[in-house]
Amino acid sequence: MPNAARLIYVSTARPGLKFADIEAVLDAARTRNASEDITGLLLFDGSSFMQLLEGPEDAIERVFSSIAADDRHTGIVRIHSESGVTREFSDWAMGYSLLDDPRAPSGAKWFPLTNTLLVKHLPAGMTPWIRNLFLSFLSVAKAAE
Repeated sequence: MPNAARLIYVSTARPGLKFADIEAVLDAARTRNASEDITGLLLFDGSSFMQLLEGPEDAIERVFSSIAADDRHTGIVRIHSESGVTREFSDWAMGYSLLDDPRAPSGAKWFPLTNTLLVKHLPAGMTPWIRNLFLSFLSVAKAAE
């Protein structure tokens, strides 16, 4: 049932950002998002982020304002917003993935980002253009290596 808003943005990590910084952001986001009824997905390729947020429109805008003010990244660009949508990630507090990187930590909070794994983790029946957007983020990141 369409009842949520969706926002997708990209940004560039601040030089020198450590994986521990990203894990702290992720932990805080999961707590905040649960209280705001926000779900979504965050991808990090070692230098750039792509995030999709879904939930009540006022909460999405509040959270995005907070994200935009965070100095751990720059060049924040809202690439898509809409309201009256059905959530793609209704069961995800905040899914997270990163490129397969030897510097990356391992464990339950992290999994290496490959096309195969990303496709496996994305919800079945996901809107095709959103799926393609996230897969293209990965493709561009891989091409830049």
